[in-house]
Amino acid sequence: MSQLQSELNYDGPIFDAHTHAVDKGSLNLLVEIGQKYGVERTLLIPHIRRVRNYAEKKYPGRFIFARYFSGSKLSTKGIPGVARKIEKLKEDGYQIAKIQNAPSMNKRAKTKPDSIRFGDESCDPIFAALVDNEIPLLLHMSDPDTYYASKYANSQVYNTKEEDLGELEVAVAGHPDVKFQLAHFAAQPEIDRLSNLAHWMDSYPNFIVDTASARWMVRELSKDSERSRDFLIKYQDRIVFGTDCIALFRFKWRSSSRNYFDHRHLALRLLLETDGQGIPLPFKDNDTANAGGTLINGLSLPNRVLRKIYWENAIRFYRHIREID
Repeated sequence: MSQLQSELNYDGPIFDAHTHAVDKGSLNLLVEIGQKYGVERTLLIPHIRRVRNYAEKKYPGRFIFARYFSGSKLSTKGIPGVARKIEKLKEDGYQIAKIQNAPSMNKRAKTKPDSIRFGDESCDPIFAALVDNEIPLLLHMSDPDTYYASKYANSQVYNTKEEDLGELEVAVAGHPDVKFQLAHFAAQPEIDRLSNLAHWMDSYPNFIVDTASARWMVRELSKDSERSRDFLIKYQDRIVFGTDCIALFRFKWRSSSRNYFDHRHLALRLLLETDGQGIPLPFKDNDTANAGGTLINGLSLPNRVLRKIYWENAIRFYRHIREID
């Protein structure tokens, strides 16, 4: 790994704009590894209140906090409650709302009587609360194409990805006063979806995208490094760096290790900074495990573009909600 790290050429500050924390101990490791890779500021989604309190006390000024709302709560009955919590978000010590409404969260059963579409009028109280309180929304609405071909293939339970992306577009287009951070490249890092994402970029100025998660971004953007490079350069002002690392210790089947954090930072930086070709992803990608694994083909972005993606875009997007230099 030390040889691969020597290939990295950006030495400025980094803002990791998409991380999660479930426990305090792993949070310390997340911070330590992040600092190793130049991370100076972080957007943290704490899933437990005491973790938020610990992070604020232990690392004053390092984090901005996003309050997490699961898509499973977004029924027609739950929307007023979510809106009320957003109204109190800043009072409770948060600066951003994070809504995860991906298919795995609620299965979006088409026969469910109180199911909603996120762009429907029924969700207007949520968007009104965001606008009234000047709170950005970090929104996760869709997942990799590989998931729709496997775990979401049951059409009696799940929408198609095109339907889910259509719902996301309606939400963004219908609420131009809301500042959106669309997680995971707006769920469109796949090469054949970049043209649709470019259309969104050109049509809706009220959103940015982040680069979470490492294996998804690397797997898809590496498939045509020239096209991906052109896209990131063209929309360099609308992209922020995010790892989607989760500080999680011994919970069910998952845990966060030193290698977990290290390898995800390394993979993304190799993708964005280097011109390396065919570099094996330094951790397992289950979606390609039976097809030779995922390989990193670097985009070799110019340093002026890296500076925007790693730091300047996040500072600009978040500056009004917290004093950040």
